[in-house]
Amino acid sequence: MAASIPAPRPAAASALLLAAFLAVLPFSSSVALRNALLAGGALALALAARRGSLPRPWLPPARVLAPFAAYAAWCVASVAWSVDRPYSLAELRPDLLYPAVAFLVFFAATDGVHALDRWAWGLSAGLAGLAASAAAQKLALGEWDPQRWHGDVGSYATYVVLAAPALGWSFARTASRRLRAALAAVAVLTLVVTSWNDNRIAWVALAGMTVVAAALRPRSSGSPRPGAVLALAAAGLVVFAALFALAVHQRAEKLEHTPEAAEASLARDPRLAIWDYAAGRIAEAPWAGHGFGRGILRQQFRTGVVPGTDNPLYTHAHNTVLNVLLQGGAVGLALFAWLAGAVLREMAAGLAGGKERRLAAALGIVLLAGFAIRNLTDDFLVRHSAMLAWGLAGAVLGALRAPGATSARTPA
Repeated sequence: MAASIPAPRPAAASALLLAAFLAVLPFSSSVALRNALLAGGALALALAARRGSLPRPWLPPARVLAPFAAYAAWCVASVAWSVDRPYSLAELRPDLLYPAVAFLVFFAATDGVHALDRWAWGLSAGLAGLAASAAAQKLALGEWDPQRWHGDVGSYATYVVLAAPALGWSFARTASRRLRAALAAVAVLTLVVTSWNDNRIAWVALAGMTVVAAALRPRSSGSPRPGAVLALAAAGLVVFAALFALAVHQRAEKLEHTPEAAEASLARDPRLAIWDYAAGRIAEAPWAGHGFGRGILRQQFRTGVVPGTDNPLYTHAHNTVLNVLLQGGAVGLALFAWLAGAVLREMAAGLAGGKERRLAAALGIVLLAGFAIRNLTDDFLVRHSAMLAWGLAGAVLGALRAPGATSARTPA
């Protein structure tokens, strides 16, 4: 009788599926594939848990789960008083359920700091694919259309902000010169493509992340002196400031002689009018909000920000905090702040651990800082961007789980 081929271990299968999920996440028309990969990863994790081959605890600590559950429950409850109940119901699955699943799955699948390596390579592959497709389109057509492969300019910028640290992580943790050269090439090409992207806040976010990373860099006997680290951070700020100025200039040049030309000016940015309009809508339902969903007042925003016009780009408050207030009121914002604070507190606690735990904690804080800055002028805590943000938060917390956590293994 022929010997049977052993099935791959569920935990290994889950790691492969979830790394692939991170790589395909930002591409247009990948919804079915990415959902299948996430579901497959979750199923493989369930099988691994049944065999006792997952690290324990399987769930984040109660001090994180409690605010997560409370915020989610408030979002679900808001459907009862939503001004557009069908819309709120439809938004629960892509903007609440799927990100929550990603958070829990990546926590369970990250059995140590070393596991962050595989997620970093998945994200690096995604960035390489995005940059290569953009460059190919530019060479073939003379122009890059981000909606062809990348969703849109905002989604692309968000993925870059969240995935860029993965390039640095992978670069630092591999000794292969070829891989390092490949990662450096991806980083350069990503910055070039980002300079084509009509999104200025991405440069501010990358600059802020550079400063936070330099400030949190673990010190060791072989580490550069603090002055050298500060000089490197300052150089990074200068580079990103120059790229930001370039982005502003490109936007003004692109919109010249068009009705939107005034929007190219920072002083006349339309977000000022959007935020003012959002403040008025928040005052109409200050405690409980208008109901779940980023675009819960989309029709009012389209026609109300600039009376007498109908602008399809004005569908929400273009700021995560304001959108949380619009949807869930002061109660919703308090719960959201509790949740964000709990996640940040867990990551900050990791800074007191060993070198690898400090690196993982610093990575998590850098990601939080970048995502927060990115969402000052927009709100991408939705759809695949929310899945990525919460998935990475779960991964970092999984890597930082209590040192006493054990991983029971099934005997061979």
